[in-house]
Amino acid sequence: MGARELEDEYGQKMTADSTGFDQNQLREVRCQTPGLVGRVHLDNCGSALMPQPVVDALKQALDREVAVGGYVAQEQQAGALEGSYQSLVRLFGGDAGDFAFVGSAVDGWTKAFYSLPMAAGGNIVTAYNEYCSNYVAYLQIAKRHGVEIRVAQQAETGGIDLDHLSSLIDDKTQVISISHMPSSSGEINQVAEVGRIAKTAGVLYVLDACQSAGHVPVSVADIGCDVMTGTSRKFLRGPRGIGFLYVNEHARSVMDPIVLTNQSAEWTRKDAYTLRKDARVFEAWERSVVNQLGFTAAVDYLLDIGVDAATNQIARNALYLRKKLADCATVKMACPPSATSAIITFNLEGKTPVDVKARLAEQGIAVQIASVVHTRLDLERRGIDSAVRVSPHYYTSQSDMDRFIEAIQAL
Repeated sequence: MGARELEDEYGQKMTADSTGFDQNQLREVRCQTPGLVGRVHLDNCGSALMPQPVVDALKQALDREVAVGGYVAQEQQAGALEGSYQSLVRLFGGDAGDFAFVGSAVDGWTKAFYSLPMAAGGNIVTAYNEYCSNYVAYLQIAKRHGVEIRVAQQAETGGIDLDHLSSLIDDKTQVISISHMPSSSGEINQVAEVGRIAKTAGVLYVLDACQSAGHVPVSVADIGCDVMTGTSRKFLRGPRGIGFLYVNEHARSVMDPIVLTNQSAEWTRKDAYTLRKDARVFEAWERSVVNQLGFTAAVDYLLDIGVDAATNQIARNALYLRKKLADCATVKMACPPSATSAIITFNLEGKTPVDVKARLAEQGIAVQIASVVHTRLDLERRGIDSAVRVSPHYYTSQSDMDRFIEAIQAL
């Protein structure tokens, strides 16, 4: 089909073979999102709104458990559960054996990280905008095993200073561990470039993709990570209480799982067991089948509407809202100039972030607060204690964003 000009709701020209949404597509995804009724939801990097097909999948799975009990329900849905891993492969790449379902992104990340080989005198390389739950784990491992934490600085143009990161790696570096997108600054780290550095150095590479999965296209092959974690509830629009863990074969071969369950290993003799060979060695047998099927429905929903179309629409909304906020006279942006993601932070003159959040909530507008405790190295260095955080999704309309801007101006 030849390119056909359309005019989207921003008054911008686009073509039919563009990867963004047209008005009909936007209207359809909004109609499939019941939580949008009477609400402007700008807290998607905290917890996005589920589409109706995900809600339906959760209800159907729960109804089955109500009818026959959890174990029988799991047996009856064995085929769908096995297909869950293929859905993750379709979205992220890799092999089905590289994925496990976990209770949350943090659950998966800690299981993987604490299973890595660590030795006294070694070092962990991370970045200046690392997330709190990851960094406290580094601190504990440093204290427990005598491991050094090395932090790559921010480049003058924004993002990780890759030359500095490279200079931190030596023959005692045991892992490079960073977040794809920090939760409080709007930056997008150069994860593929870090992957190439890790491969050249022969160092394991762990990526926290909690904020990037569903937000931007994510491919484990393109990034070159050995371990990757993410959650269902953010930009993937699934239920809370479940996440995914990717661990490739190379990483599994050098890891010693920190905990074992009857899912992880088979008790083969009175004094022996045999470990699983796939990533499900990190998975628990006793987990939420309902949430796994709901998460799968969310992944399939994104695949059906198109990853490029969805993520491109998020980028367009981020650009629009970021510019509108920056143009407000009483707004002080808290993001670095290099920030481009749909995670946008700011402060409002004369108002605390807590005040702003509460006043907006009274008007049916959901925002969140970014705190220094989340990304301390970055925010403390820039003198930011807290900020209002907004994060549009692809289902966010221009009228929603304009309503938010009007509310900010009225404050």
